Amino acid sequence: MSLRKYLSLLFAFMVVFAVACGGGKEVVDEKDQGEDDGAVQTADTASTAAAATPAAAPAAVADAATITGLVKFEGAAPKMPTLQMGADPYCASQHPTPAPDEEVVVGAGGELANVIVYVKNAPNGPANNTPAVIDQKGCQYHPHVQAVQVGQPIEIKNSDSTLHNVHAMPAVNSAFNEGQPIQGMTSTKKFDKVEMTPFRIKCDVHGWMKSFMVVLPHSYHAVSAMNGTFSIGNLPPGNYTLVAWHEKYGTQEQTVTVGAKEQKAVNFTFKG
Repeated sequence: MSLRKYLSLLFAFMVVFAVACGGGKEVVDEKDQGEDDGAVQTADTASTAAAATPAAAPAAVADAATITGLVKFEGAAPKMPTLQMGADPYCASQHPTPAPDEEVVVGAGGELANVIVYVKNAPNGPANNTPAVIDQKGCQYHPHVQAVQVGQPIEIKNSDSTLHNVHAMPAVNSAFNEGQPIQGMTSTKKFDKVEMTPFRIKCDVHGWMKSFMVVLPHSYHAVSAMNGTFSIGNLPPGNYTLVAWHEKYGTQEQTVTVGAKEQKAVNFTFKG
């Protein structure tokens, strides 16, 4: 083999080798890049999945206690006026029998409904991501009163085929006033500060519509039912102050001590 031919073959071999190595590096880089993209996508997907997954229910407290009770009204229950809804024919049409004002709701046996009962000095609880609901239905707020936790989503719904607006008037948190002109509309709000004095929520379109809300740092609260009963569970053993609030008759407090796994009854009586 001549020297010229040998050198030509050697040069060609070196070129092929260099290209092969370079191509191999490109394949490796593309594979590495693909793995990096996959890792980012997986992290994003996990983050999205975590955001979409509701928070788990608060873990049960070891040796948890329960406070139950009954709220009663003493005296002659006041006769509530009927709500005058004639200004909006739709609202009037939702009540063949005029609806009474819900300021005082007393049962046949003197049971008092719509009393917010909460533990004043309970430990702060884990976040609650389950939405509380305010529904505008029949041109009334449902529920009439409720307690929520700081940061808990509050889902506001318009179930009526008429314009409503939700005007929340807290003293500590930021107020809001939002219209909902279309049936089925929803919006979500949150309160980020503790507000242990209940505040009013009203509709500026329909002056008779009102609701009350308190914002607590924990979930140890209840509202007395139509039969006057309430129950607060999963409470750590300890010494507490129990508060009962009614929109017309004000606030009462009682101290209570609960032991491990104890169920204790605490009753309240409001006088007219």
